[in-house]
Amino acid sequence: MRRELAEKLLALIMDWSDREKAAECAVLEAFAHYKYDEYQQYAPGLRFLESLALWLRQFAPGADRNAAYQFVRERMIFISEAEMNHLVELAFPYFVRRHLIDRTAKEIGRPPTQVKSIIRTLPYRQHLRRTLFLGLSDGARTDRFRRANWRDVSNEQIWHAYDISTQKKKNLHEELKKDIAKLNSAAEEGDPIATPEFETVVLLDDFTASGTSFLREDGKGGWKGKIHKILDMLDDDKEGLGALMSKTGVKVIIILYIAAPQALEHLLPLLPQRGFARGDIEIQVVHRLEPFTKLTSPMDDGILNLVANDEYWDDSADDEHAQVGGNSFRYGYADCALPVVLSHNTPNNSIFLLWAGEGSNVHGLFPRVSRHRTFA
Repeated sequence: MRRELAEKLLALIMDWSDREKAAECAVLEAFAHYKYDEYQQYAPGLRFLESLALWLRQFAPGADRNAAYQFVRERMIFISEAEMNHLVELAFPYFVRRHLIDRTAKEIGRPPTQVKSIIRTLPYRQHLRRTLFLGLSDGARTDRFRRANWRDVSNEQIWHAYDISTQKKKNLHEELKKDIAKLNSAAEEGDPIATPEFETVVLLDDFTASGTSFLREDGKGGWKGKIHKILDMLDDDKEGLGALMSKTGVKVIIILYIAAPQALEHLLPLLPQRGFARGDIEIQVVHRLEPFTKLTSPMDDGILNLVANDEYWDDSADDEHAQVGGNSFRYGYADCALPVVLSHNTPNNSIFLLWAGEGSNVHGLFPRVSRHRTFA
């Protein structure tokens, strides 16, 4: 009954004929059932069709509503839970295993194409165990990553966050020592003897559009961001992760399940500038958004005109976090202007009209829950 009322309201708002209503509602029902109803930040009792009706109602009848509706039909990108989980599952075999195979192949003098024989060797198993996996945020999905790779990754080498307690670091090190001792005991003449130190660090995260929260210059000759903090921890032998790491030759691999071109353009030049005393850093992306994903004129003038219209904007949305990105949240953090929705939350790099949340005078189609709580 609620769905039928939502369809009637949509037809009334969009001024559809019976024929148009039948055609459009069939498409919207498919969207809702296939993906959009799974959005995790909808209020109880609210789903996609109801939210769409409320969202469209705020626009002026005619051109504005039609532009908003066409944006949803043709331009919006919704990344579902199943799609994200698939990207998580690809991360280890496509990037980590390849790195470990290449490293082992060089060490034992075999072509890296001899995959089956390489992964059976003691050096490969040593390199695999000396790999540490850390989450960069809640979106890292380290639980899913571990379950997808249970044959390769143990609980004792993966953690959901990069800020690790002293006790947890001690546990990680103790378990590493035990496992490396077992591997070394199986060594035959000529096999290398591994030290109980991590030599590869894999940093996992789900999404970045601007890259500035990962790494940026602070304007004073220094650095800010998650990557900067982690590299400092990896170099710190006393309070940080440095006590668990090899002194040299450490490889840091940042694996992003989804990234926009703007983020890579920002990060790739900065990483070598920041540097890493113990080794080197690289970024790998499971799925790269296309350059045309970003909303641009003249192709997207319909929705961009709505974004620019003060009638559909809330000045209070621009807070100190928007200032870090250097632009208004109107077009998304750091002017990313994305049409992207993730099933668990809409990134603030997308246009404000998509993610305007509770307390705003604008209704967001997929309201975002912010990590930063404002207390009045």
